[in-house]
Amino acid sequence: MKVFFYLDQAFFPSLIFAGLIVVSQEFHGKLSHDGSDGVQKIHDAPTPRIGGIAVFLGACIGGAFLPIEARSLWWTISLCALPAFLSGIAEDITKKVHATWRLVATVFAGLIFCVVSGYHIERSDIPGLDFLLAYPGFAIALSALAIGGIANSLNIIDGVNGLASGTAIIVLSCFAILAARSDDVVLLAICLLMIGAIAGFFVLNFPAGKLFFGDAGAYTTGFMLAVIGVVLPVRNPEYSPLIAVLALSYPWIETLVSIRRRAKREGMHPGEADRLHLHSLVYRSRAKRLAESIGRPRLRNPVTSVILWPITLIACAITVIAPDSPLVLGCGVGVVFLTYLLMYRRVALLSRFRRALQRGGSQRS
Repeated sequence: MKVFFYLDQAFFPSLIFAGLIVVSQEFHGKLSHDGSDGVQKIHDAPTPRIGGIAVFLGACIGGAFLPIEARSLWWTISLCALPAFLSGIAEDITKKVHATWRLVATVFAGLIFCVVSGYHIERSDIPGLDFLLAYPGFAIALSALAIGGIANSLNIIDGVNGLASGTAIIVLSCFAILAARSDDVVLLAICLLMIGAIAGFFVLNFPAGKLFFGDAGAYTTGFMLAVIGVVLPVRNPEYSPLIAVLALSYPWIETLVSIRRRAKREGMHPGEADRLHLHSLVYRSRAKRLAESIGRPRLRNPVTSVILWPITLIACAITVIAPDSPLVLGCGVGVVFLTYLLMYRRVALLSRFRRALQRGGSQRS
């Protein structure tokens, strides 16, 4: 089937490049390894963090096999993604690129895309905001910020094996279903291509964690997700623009909660890393207990992703069911936000309880 053809043409190149990165790490490890130092790190052994190269190259090779009508848009998206990709690679190798500059690079990439392609957020189905979106300058600026914000938010959740890449595959599958439903073969092919490119990397990332997404992988994939989320309702106006807001709700909710948490903590700034992301808390509590209960304690890293994927599955299920209803989509965002907060509160309280027990035990001993 043609559907699987587009997927395969990106999957196998991505898998090959990912494999080559892993087997050759003794030659590039000094530059590419992600060490275990850092407050947010939860892996043990140094691991290559340049999986984004495999995803990007796999997608580019697969792009050569896209139908003619899809190639123009695909190569426009790919070339515009370069600032996001290159800023991520620079961080993956040097570990010295400040988060502010990476944010600027992703927003700049979004701005280039909007100007070059002509696609931007044209409506929001939110009262008041649509009035402002009638002004092209505001619409393009908001689109660029949204694209850059989503690119960075995917990087925020990239903390355990398969969480960011698995989330991206789920969202792309949602967008692919909507594109197919509207007979938009261009976006359908692009979504399948990206699913294949990410899946090739995913094989070596989940569950074993032989290769990490890295900033390049997260920023580039997040950029692609945001761009498709902008383009899909513009090309298919029967869909509400809120489809992207809901489908991508987990990453941006995590980002907003993280910014608020860090801003409230004395001595921290919003861009500073910490160990209080939802995936970090789940890793230290629920995932640990579940992995131990099945006799595989070392699997708690990938188990964390399995526990958290349902958040995005819920969001995308609602998106697919009612993509033309702003009311349902808005309520869906509320459902996901409430689900996130309830999970966060539960695991945060559990983590505090366990720490209290450990302190009590050490005092008694």
